Amino acid sequence: MTTIDREAGRRSSFDLAAFCIILIAAAFRLYRINIPLVDAHSWRQVTNADIARHFSEGIMNPFVPRVSWGGVNGVVGMEFPLLQYLTASIWLVTGESEFVARLVAAAFSVGAVIATYFLGTRLLGRPAGRAAAFLMAVSPSTVYFGRSFISDTPMLMFSIAAVLAWDRYFDRPTTVRAVIAALVTALAALVKLPAILVLGGIGGLALSRLGWAALRDKRLWAGTVAALGIIGAWYWYADRIYLETGLTQAVFRPSGTYPTDLAGEVFYRSVSHWATSELLFSREFWVGMTMRFWELHLTPFGFIGAIVGTVVAWRNRRLTPLALWTAAGFALVVVAAQGQWYHEFHQLPVLPPLALLFGAAAAPLFDAAFLRRFAPLPLAILVVGAGWGAASFAAFGGSGVIRQLYRPDNLAEKFIAYGSFIQSFAAPDALLITVDYEAAGVNSPMLLYYARRQGWSFDMFSISPRVIERLRTKQGVRYFVSSMGPEQMSARDDLKLYLDGFEHVASPPGMWRLLVVDLGKLRTR
Repeated sequence: MTTIDREAGRRSSFDLAAFCIILIAAAFRLYRINIPLVDAHSWRQVTNADIARHFSEGIMNPFVPRVSWGGVNGVVGMEFPLLQYLTASIWLVTGESEFVARLVAAAFSVGAVIATYFLGTRLLGRPAGRAAAFLMAVSPSTVYFGRSFISDTPMLMFSIAAVLAWDRYFDRPTTVRAVIAALVTALAALVKLPAILVLGGIGGLALSRLGWAALRDKRLWAGTVAALGIIGAWYWYADRIYLETGLTQAVFRPSGTYPTDLAGEVFYRSVSHWATSELLFSREFWVGMTMRFWELHLTPFGFIGAIVGTVVAWRNRRLTPLALWTAAGFALVVVAAQGQWYHEFHQLPVLPPLALLFGAAAAPLFDAAFLRRFAPLPLAILVVGAGWGAASFAAFGGSGVIRQLYRPDNLAEKFIAYGSFIQSFAAPDALLITVDYEAAGVNSPMLLYYARRQGWSFDMFSISPRVIERLRTKQGVRYFVSSMGPEQMSARDDLKLYLDGFEHVASPPGMWRLLVVDLGKLRTR
């Protein structure tokens, strides 16, 4: 598409079809948006809400993110907390609300749909932009995670916006446009580091627009180096925090651990994000990931369209950015296979180029001039629109997203009830040790967040009497709380013997699994 074509497209009339797609995106994301953050991936969502709460109730300083599971101070090394800080700023006006937190995430998600439309229109034409935006609007994964309180949602929007900003720069290479593009690129990877793969799309864009002359573009080089410098500076700073506090959100260091002076003898079961030869040569992994893209991420029609678009991409220089962007995304899937397998939202960075490839293939069905050949335009739009609507609802229902992610019948609501009960007797400054899960539960925020207390969290088998005693005598921990009390006591004789030396707090009716031990009161024998 030439610069003249682009300018003509910008001057053209309001795009009603695109506006309807944006409304569809917003409507899909309103589904179950008013529930607490206890559906799938609640740990990640609640961690972000926990950080936002610390901002709103404490110091509004984005350079000092804090968590409830890190002791009294809880300063943690992590990605740049833009989502959390922005939400905290809104909470100062609205009051703390998980519904508002979801709305903030949904706004970023709808923003990603809008950015996809504009990028697709610039690269491939308006019909392709509509098609790509439509897939981003109705994809089961972008819908669910688009109203989940996770940093991947703003990352997705800024990634698309970064490619869009550089495309505008190549139209008219000014310093101002280069600065804007560099800042948006940096912002994408600051909120979530995997967005760095967008450099594949930006590099492909430079080659398709300038050819090898891109290597002589000083502003392009300066902007890219500046963006990488900003990204590197933040993650260096986050790593300094980890080295000082021992707390991290799995940036470069393993998560799910505590400093050795606090719990050095604890055996941690941290989840590695990197690939293993066993996993990469596993049929289950490749079949499972393929089905995940077929059902959850792209839907069957999006999957087929993306494949057709990929075939077209290798023959069309204009699609080089999408090909390289997609290749970078799948390289991430392979390199970080372990994390990709356990977290569906880790595949989100590869969805924008795949949606745009789908747009390249499905463009005729979103083109009024093409549809007019077969029937009067109103009738054609009605038939095609009904077809896309039916296909979208069928794909959404068949994806398993409601059962597996929304989980209307399996929400982790017990943490809300347990937390409310703890608030009824524990002083606001009381420190807790919590056990939320049987395994891989170290650094869990669940009980501490809903109890609105600070402390440390372990799992059933990582906690030990020595660790509890150390935290009780040296850190002043007052309560031990487990969400699986009977299992905890029956599986750990050493822990039972130790905890039986202290007074137990009686749990209310219906909370028989909750174990609360007052470590400040020795039991008289």
